[in-house]
Amino acid sequence: MKIVDSLLNRSEEVVLRELQQITADNTMRVFVKPRLSDVIQKGGTYLTNREFDFYTRSHCDFVVTDPNARPLVVVEYDGPLHQTSGEQRERDEIKNELCRRAGLGLLRINDNYVTKLYRGMSLLRWIIEVMELEKAFYAAQEEGQIPWDEPFDPTFLEPADSKARFPYWLGASATQSFHRFFKTLDRDIPKGWNGVIGQDKNGASRRLSCLYFGDQILWTTTGIRKQDLQFPDYDLLDEIDTCDLGILLKKFQRGEIAAQPINVFRPEFERFCERYGAHPSHSMGAFPFETHWNFTDGWRAGKSTPA
Repeated sequence: MKIVDSLLNRSEEVVLRELQQITADNTMRVFVKPRLSDVIQKGGTYLTNREFDFYTRSHCDFVVTDPNARPLVVVEYDGPLHQTSGEQRERDEIKNELCRRAGLGLLRINDNYVTKLYRGMSLLRWIIEVMELEKAFYAAQEEGQIPWDEPFDPTFLEPADSKARFPYWLGASATQSFHRFFKTLDRDIPKGWNGVIGQDKNGASRRLSCLYFGDQILWTTTGIRKQDLQFPDYDLLDEIDTCDLGILLKKFQRGEIAAQPINVFRPEFERFCERYGAHPSHSMGAFPFETHWNFTDGWRAGKSTPA
């Protein structure tokens, strides 16, 4: 027997460093690999033999807590095995279900949640901070400090000690770049920024967005997995998708990629809408071809020429 080289693999080390920074910035704490039975109490809850065995033997990758060590959210790093192993998927679902019964949010992440930065912020940071801000927002609303009809919108929140404007509006720079780009085009050229949104069979949210100008178009598709966690996931999907489209526009303006003709985009759009039951997400300006959408029939194509 020997001591293991490390309690964490390389990816988990990266996640831990990010969580340590996030919790340090937000008066929280992070615990590594606590037993599930130390995180949630069984009490009188009935568990099957399989669930009870898992409950007593398993651990959580990371648990973010308040300053008094009360759990706020479980963070699980899912490597490739979680997608390919039926046994691992079963274990994941049991953990999800036990946390669900206890009312404890569980966030499943991969490398992209930590290594990809949007406006200098990781997705892991955005989710944890916005999740807690949303709780505080509605608590203040219950106490009458915020008008009852004012919705929670993370793009309009700014920490008191932040010098950056709208730090939770990840797509701010990209959105501004779209407007600047359209101003460089002839006023008579039809142009627009549009998007549709839907869900796959696993409940993951999907979005397709496009920048249309004349007979050319740039588009991107983005997805966010379904989580057992209360946070504005559609807002995050909107932010990521906008950032990704902004990256495409930069590459186009630098001559690194070419825009596509409308007839290439149209079948991609139709396949996306059919596969994900898509509905309109946002619309600014013209759409590349005429379509109609309603709750009963979904999308129906109109004329094939650009609007």
